[in-house]
Amino acid sequence: MTTARRLFAAAACLVLLAGLFGPTANAQDVRQLLRQLNDDDTVKGSDTNKSYKLIFDAYLQLDPPPMPIDEFFNATTIHAQMADWDEVAAWAESGPTMVEALLEARERGIFGLPYGQNNVSREYREGGLYADVAVDGALGVSSYPWLDAIDVVSAFAVAEIYRLMEADKPEDAFELLSGINILLRQCSDRIFFDEKTHCIERLIESLSVQRDIAYTYRDAIPVDTLTKASIRDIPFLNPGRRYLFIPEGDRIVAEALLRELIDERDGPDPDKFAAAFANIQSRTAPLTRFGAVKRWKMIADVHGSLEASLDRLTLIYDDWYRRWQVQAYDPILDIDTQFERTNPVRYSAVIYSMQDLQTCFDLRTRLIMEVNGTAVALGVAAYRKYFDSYPDNKEKCYGQFLRGRVNDIDPFDFEWDTFRYTQVNSSRGMAIDTEFGRLDIERDDGVLWSVGFDHADGRCDETTTDGTNGDVLLWPPVRAVSREQGLLD
Repeated sequence: MTTARRLFAAAACLVLLAGLFGPTANAQDVRQLLRQLNDDDTVKGSDTNKSYKLIFDAYLQLDPPPMPIDEFFNATTIHAQMADWDEVAAWAESGPTMVEALLEARERGIFGLPYGQNNVSREYREGGLYADVAVDGALGVSSYPWLDAIDVVSAFAVAEIYRLMEADKPEDAFELLSGINILLRQCSDRIFFDEKTHCIERLIESLSVQRDIAYTYRDAIPVDTLTKASIRDIPFLNPGRRYLFIPEGDRIVAEALLRELIDERDGPDPDKFAAAFANIQSRTAPLTRFGAVKRWKMIADVHGSLEASLDRLTLIYDDWYRRWQVQAYDPILDIDTQFERTNPVRYSAVIYSMQDLQTCFDLRTRLIMEVNGTAVALGVAAYRKYFDSYPDNKEKCYGQFLRGRVNDIDPFDFEWDTFRYTQVNSSRGMAIDTEFGRLDIERDDGVLWSVGFDHADGRCDETTTDGTNGDVLLWPPVRAVSREQGLLD
């Protein structure tokens, strides 16, 4: 047996041991937890207000994608000039039921998928279309295989949108763009961190695809189609602080886990406590489990009481909730979070049973930027289509092609100012460094950008997709121009 195979076998054994020796909650406690989760407003309600059955029923009828969804084949890599386009287009054309489902989902209020395998049909379970909490009774273990289906649906929608554009049906393509965007927005309200961040990332990608489409087919899309998307469809996605909900499910599970593992009078049971948290800590690195068990037994002796741990959990979530609601750049955001200030030993159980929500905060800010930026980009595109030239000032788009300043706000700007824009006036054009290479923007073209996470305007000399370095180029879109200039396949 090779060394690699021995390591793999050892890891597999450790995972098995984790499952055998990790403590499990009794069935009544798990049922109570699921009832609490499924009582959330994003889950409960009538089936007529939920979209998940529409999408899952259509998904089960959808042909498998022509290749696996991965970094090489996904919503951002599909386009009509790709090497396997004929095969991808045929897959898209074979799924009219999914198209109908996505269009109908726009009329539903929530995604509404209940938590727990037993709360969905056997057909859904067999198809991996469920969200499981307390897997096999382990309160610290959750699984969301339905997210894989959402990735397939997103890729399908993009393929069909490009197919419709190639068939000279831009109105139908933009209706389907509205459908997939609204579905992903519904999914972004899911109450667990992993679900929420995954779906926000897919929605960000979908908005970037909409800009790609608007640029690639800029001469074929009617002004009214661009304007409707800019003024009505995109703003409807509102991801603002009072509309995109904070993930509450992780707190609910964390509380249940603390109550399960810490006795109200005697504190943590060392063996039970160590087995549970070593299992959580070593989920992604099974070989660390044995050392983790020893460490967690030591921590059990000094860990806070149940009352103190629950108080700390409440304090952390109350702090995050206040931060979620305040305006961008409120002074409270400059203070360390209660999560960061929590003693990592005395409250280890609290720390390891939940996620640091800073990622959610950053993703929400980026999503606001993408929503607002896409609305402005489509408004600029509509102006260019109507007048056959880009505006020298994007405010000329207000009213007729864009709702106005309300959507022309860059959340990365410290002053909450509008996106940067210029009409290139140099005879040499404008050069922009991207992750795909240097783009050459021609004279008189309009360029729209966000200042990105560093909050500093770099005049878009350098751009990255996520805004972690340099600015974020919103128009013209990086991928579309890179393909046009031969920098990207």
